Amino acid sequence: MTPLTKTVLSVATFLPLALLLGCSPEEHDDHGDEPESEETHEEDGHIELTEEQFLSAGIEVTEAGPGRVSEALTLPGTVAPNADSVLHVTPRVAGQVRSVFKHLGEPVDVGELLCIIDSVELGDAVADYLRDRGHVEAAEETLSRERELYATRIASFIKVLDGAIAVHERIFRREEELQEKAVSTVRPLLEADKALQAAKLDKDKQLTELEAQRDTRLLALEVDLRAKRVDLTAAANRLRTLGVESGVLDGLTDDSPLLSGEYPVLASGTGVVVDRHVSAGEYVEAGSKLFVVEDLSNVWFVASAFEEQLRSLRTGQTAYVSLDAFPGTVLNGTVSFVDYHVDPTSRSVGVRITLDNQELESWPEELPLRPGMFGRVDLETEARDAAVVLPEKALVHDDGGEYVFVQVEPFAFERRDVGVRHAAGEMVEITSGLEAGERIAVTGTFLLKSAERQAELGGGHNH
Repeated sequence: MTPLTKTVLSVATFLPLALLLGCSPEEHDDHGDEPESEETHEEDGHIELTEEQFLSAGIEVTEAGPGRVSEALTLPGTVAPNADSVLHVTPRVAGQVRSVFKHLGEPVDVGELLCIIDSVELGDAVADYLRDRGHVEAAEETLSRERELYATRIASFIKVLDGAIAVHERIFRREEELQEKAVSTVRPLLEADKALQAAKLDKDKQLTELEAQRDTRLLALEVDLRAKRVDLTAAANRLRTLGVESGVLDGLTDDSPLLSGEYPVLASGTGVVVDRHVSAGEYVEAGSKLFVVEDLSNVWFVASAFEEQLRSLRTGQTAYVSLDAFPGTVLNGTVSFVDYHVDPTSRSVGVRITLDNQELESWPEELPLRPGMFGRVDLETEARDAAVVLPEKALVHDDGGEYVFVQVEPFAFERRDVGVRHAAGEMVEITSGLEAGERIAVTGTFLLKSAERQAELGGGHNH
């Protein structure tokens, strides 16, 4: 592609039209036939400026020449919010709105407080949770204490029984010694041995009974604790469904504002409040739409294509979007989606182009691409070489067609009607009226057009 040589002949700052054209018609009459100084001549589409006027107007010129252009499929469309970034804020409980903290047009961050609702349902749910948590804590403490008590009781019981066994063992040992010395008969030894074995059996029996009693008691407490934990889990899950986060549950106390039913409605995403349906004192139901928050950092331009144009559409296709609100501004994007459904009435399909919503030179306002704006998109379909191309902003449009201002002398221009074949992007193909190498004004055309119009109304020239 042959690059277009663009020559900047002045700064972009320009003086009012009066300076460009000279003094008023009345002043011209007063001057009579005095020699003209610093004149501006406009005759039959010919506009002559002084050097000072030329520099003040900030006129830039470029050289028309060959270049590569792309065939364009032009489709109408509108700006729409990114549907994946639209947040509908709804409460999970019914209640009365106590206060509202966010209003139309205000930015919102994740987790930011939007409004507060007083909810009896939430207060009851929190009370149930705190009650069930208290029951679980009490059951856990009871189970722990019962374990400790039974452990102490069994230890004491073993100590007593072991003491009794020790006494019987000493008696048995004494009878053995007497038997060995032939001092005693066999009968006392046998009775001592019988008593010792009976003491050991009694220990095992009583310990078994006590351990069985312990196990039964602890099992009942564990079953009760498990049931209470189930109730607590159900109460916690209920609060989670109402929007209370797990971290908040862990910190709930008897003096928590949630216990009184204070329900904070928090933003789950970032964006701007574009709609609000809630006021302080209003009663709202669960699921009511309170706010609409849209993340407009990127938006969709949704164009409409007819069935017969589908063959020219491709996902990933280069797109140049122009909006009615910003004439001369071209936004670059790509086709991200072609709808799968054909509208039964219009017989058209939607074509989506995703655009970054950044500040524009023509309107340095935050998030300038506003949903609902009308415009058109040029989609590149086929690239080809052209003999003469120009930036589209060099064209001047009127009811009679399109024309340009050709630089015929350093500070003089003439109007030239041209035939135009529009292409995708910021360049157009000139089919007639210009030859390669001619120099064309690309900025300051509004002032040149005004000068030409003034010449037509004022009779040839002004100074």
